Amino acid sequence: MRFERWFYTVLLRIRSLFKRSVVEDDINDELQYHLDRQIEQNVADGLSPEDARYAALRTFGNTTATRERLRAIGGWSSLEALTNDVRYGLRLLRRSPMFAAFAIASLSLGIGATGAIFSLLNAIVLRELPVKNPEQLVSLYITMPGRPPNWSLPYPQFEAMRARNTSLDGLIAISPIGRVSVSNGGHPELSSAEAVSGDYFRVLGLQPSAGKLLAADDDAPANATAVISHGYWQRRFGGRPSVIGSQIFINRQPFTIVGVAPKGFLGAVVGSPADIAIPMRALDVLNEQGAPWGEAFSTWIYIVGRLKDGESFQRAEQELDLIYKQVAAAAAQLSPPAERSTTERLARDVRLKIDSAATGTASGLRATYQSSLQLLLMLISAVVLMASLNVGTLLLSRSQGRQREIATRLALGAGRARIVRQLLTESLLLAALAGIIGLFISSWGSRILLRMALPSASELPVDLTLDLRVVLFMIAVSALACLAFGLIPALRTTSPQRLNLASREIAVTRRRSSLDRALVVAQVALSLVILVSAGLFARSLQSLWLRDTGYDRENVLMFSVDAGLAGRQPPEAGAAYRNILQELQTLPNVQSATVSVVRPVSGDFYLVDRVTQIGDRALPDDQRIRVAFDSVAPGYFYTLRIPLLAGREFEEQDNEPASRTVIISETMARRHFANESPVGQFISLGRDRRQIIGVAADVRYANVKDAPREVVYRPIFQAPARFHVSFQVRYRGATEEALQRIRGVVSRTEPALAMFNVRTLDAQTADSLARENLLALLSSYFAVFAVLLMCIGLYGLLNYSVARRTPEFGLRMALGAKSRTLYWMILRESFATVLVGAVAGIAGSLAVTRLLQTQLFDIGPYDPVAFAAATFLLMTMAVVASIIPAARASRIDPMTALKYE
Repeated sequence: MRFERWFYTVLLRIRSLFKRSVVEDDINDELQYHLDRQIEQNVADGLSPEDARYAALRTFGNTTATRERLRAIGGWSSLEALTNDVRYGLRLLRRSPMFAAFAIASLSLGIGATGAIFSLLNAIVLRELPVKNPEQLVSLYITMPGRPPNWSLPYPQFEAMRARNTSLDGLIAISPIGRVSVSNGGHPELSSAEAVSGDYFRVLGLQPSAGKLLAADDDAPANATAVISHGYWQRRFGGRPSVIGSQIFINRQPFTIVGVAPKGFLGAVVGSPADIAIPMRALDVLNEQGAPWGEAFSTWIYIVGRLKDGESFQRAEQELDLIYKQVAAAAAQLSPPAERSTTERLARDVRLKIDSAATGTASGLRATYQSSLQLLLMLISAVVLMASLNVGTLLLSRSQGRQREIATRLALGAGRARIVRQLLTESLLLAALAGIIGLFISSWGSRILLRMALPSASELPVDLTLDLRVVLFMIAVSALACLAFGLIPALRTTSPQRLNLASREIAVTRRRSSLDRALVVAQVALSLVILVSAGLFARSLQSLWLRDTGYDRENVLMFSVDAGLAGRQPPEAGAAYRNILQELQTLPNVQSATVSVVRPVSGDFYLVDRVTQIGDRALPDDQRIRVAFDSVAPGYFYTLRIPLLAGREFEEQDNEPASRTVIISETMARRHFANESPVGQFISLGRDRRQIIGVAADVRYANVKDAPREVVYRPIFQAPARFHVSFQVRYRGATEEALQRIRGVVSRTEPALAMFNVRTLDAQTADSLARENLLALLSSYFAVFAVLLMCIGLYGLLNYSVARRTPEFGLRMALGAKSRTLYWMILRESFATVLVGAVAGIAGSLAVTRLLQTQLFDIGPYDPVAFAAATFLLMTMAVVASIIPAARASRIDPMTALKYE
């Protein structure tokens, strides 16, 4: 077809789509014109007007067929046929409301749950940052042998790479600050902040919603300017433009708001949105000690760059790696002699690499939940497939009653493809309605899932708005579901072998029964795979929850305060913490109270140091022990019920500056003092030499999933930290009453300090298992849904079998068979079907559960308890689903069953 003809045809079809009446008038006018010309010609040839008209009609033939051909050229007939199919399908659904309701409900729940999980996965992993050309962004990280990748880097290397590189169009640094106290003349509120290099917004290609954004000139010492996020602007300031140029106090330090970030931008670190961005050098304003600007081995900033047009990842990585190593090697030569061998080894072994930052950088939320969400997506996809098979079984049952209708239509000249298209249109209606409902379920469900994943989050840390990727995914899932449950019934219903009902009814019935049975076997197998997976996740969660954490988490309230947010200096902060602790210990129903730097089970890692000497033995640089340490108050071990295995707990005199004491963990004592008591011996943490006064039992402190570590505990009030501390209070009675009294103590003793992260230790422990709880809970929901679908499919199969074999059962009973014989016959048929599916399901589970191994704790992927429990539950539910059809078979009246035979 020439281009002109093709283009003309396209225009005709577009015109016919939007101007049907005009096209119809044009067709009628065209036909009438040619008919009139033929009549005139016939009259000129000597025929009467009436004879001329009949002759013209005979010449033209069937004008209706001609009109249809012209419509087909315009493209309208196909659209009209599709419209008729849709109308006919809707009428059929209205005639079978129960079938339509079940099919749409089961499909929409499955599709909606799939969409919810994918929407969350999209927000955390797949969605690109709302910046200019995000595909050009790269993240920098370092690797060393035997250690995981480190996404935080030193500041001197950042400055050197920014100045010397030739492959990037800009390099930016990000340092999350975390929680800060913010006020603008009223009561201070806790907000989140981050420090960024001056050209942060330029490199990302962002434009302000109001005011201006930070520029390179703003990143100067003591420059106290700030840009607030769009959400914070709306939430805290009501979106008022007058906020630009106004002053706020961050940790009691004045900052001027110069602009508002664009709407929808939540930061470059996915899952860690900041309300306020300040210049990197403004950290000196917030912290009198400043930041480690010149320390080439202190990693504390995230670095993101933008590749120049046409630049390759490989060349940029090679160039940046060379610059990084040059700075590290030069810094190692300037390090103290005692540390030189260590720093030289670090400079020699380090390797800088880059990765795409199109979807963000250094996301802890992504690292925690990406694989879990992918597993859940796999499980819910199996549930959707089961729902589709179930609907397909129902469609096969319905098609049995439409055999004569379809045979008649084929006999009248309808093509098989035309009827298949109509049947698929009916299936597409079900899938489309289910997909639309599922879209709303996914939008609502993704927020619930995120709340389950982050139970302590006050605001949603990621953007869950629907985008084109999610919508296309939902359309694809709906279309695949339509094919899964609609194609086989459509092809089977129109098969020529099934249309001779008079002569081949028995054979067709048997073939249909075999297909139904195969579909049910597939549902049984899939449901067992989902059941086993849910059982493994539940067993893993149970194992974690029952783990010996080393402390007693019952009746312990925890809260945090930060004197630094109120502008207190370290000596003042220590006095404030002492005052609060003393008042808490006097409260009625308080058994004991203590305070520590690290909050139990918060997921925060211990502060890390190196043991340089044990007893009189100095350790070489390459043998120095990496330990964790915490600063705690007297009564800490008693409050948390951590047993002391040797020595004593801290006392008040240990807080004196001259006292150099520590308590070590059981693991540390066992590894380094195997044949002697550590109590009374000395260890050195760097240049800090301390005497061991006790050995505490091991605890799973930072996370229930962690193995016990080597830990050093120090007295907290020797050098009180300015950052926030965590109080732990063991109480009797009701939690609410204890909390009310604790709030009263803090507000009365230190009214300038705000309490935050108020949780019981039991609830904090549960929060630390949020990912495992999400996996166990959702997989259990999926398993319940899958088993319900399996039972419905099995029930339908047996019910159909009983109806089909009613004459046979009547004859058996007439010949002397007893009711219980027929009852057990149906149960055996059910058991045989389920057994085949169970065998296939166990085989599938053995293959699938290997993928779950990284998400399991204390149990293996082939846990016999999970497999046995899942199989037992499946068989039990299969028996329950079989009872009604079996009872129906046993109650058949022989006279009624045989009266038509």
